[in-house]
Amino acid sequence: RMTKLFMKITNAMIRSCRLAINGTDTSAKMWEKPVGPLLDMLETCLRMNEFYQEQYKLTKDKLAQMPTGRQFDFAEAQLFGKFDLFCRRLIKLIDVFSTIQQFRALVEHKLEGMEPLLLVFDQIIDQFKEKKHDLLDYNTNKFDRDFVEFNVRVGELET
Repeated sequence: RMTKLFMKITNAMIRSCRLAINGTDTSAKMWEKPVGPLLDMLETCLRMNEFYQEQYKLTKDKLAQMPTGRQFDFAEAQLFGKFDLFCRRLIKLIDVFSTIQQFRALVEHKLEGMEPLLLVFDQIIDQFKEKKHDLLDYNTNKFDRDFVEFNVRVGELET
């Protein structure tokens, strides 16, 4: 029963993060959000997962000090696995949106000779958007393959 309770808590936390990040909008709307606040919210969700697992471990350690009481001997991968997968997706999104933020900073500085690179970057972003991924769906790995391709193309652009 406790395992089910922890899994319900984990699922509720993921739902709360999704809601905080994107509200009731489709994930396509994430591309339209101001990047700074979006990155802050993604980071907040990562910290929430860290704090959740820290508190679990602290409680587990406290209970271990009392050998006569009930112990936390749950399968942690089962309890936290979904949230960890969700956070791996968030880390990738942080990478994508941080890259966008960096290139937008170049646009604002109007550095000479950067226009062709910025046009290519915009094409890379547009092609990534056209794939219409549900950015917060950590269960599909199509996004992961396209994320690798995105990073390769951005890396080539930077060299």
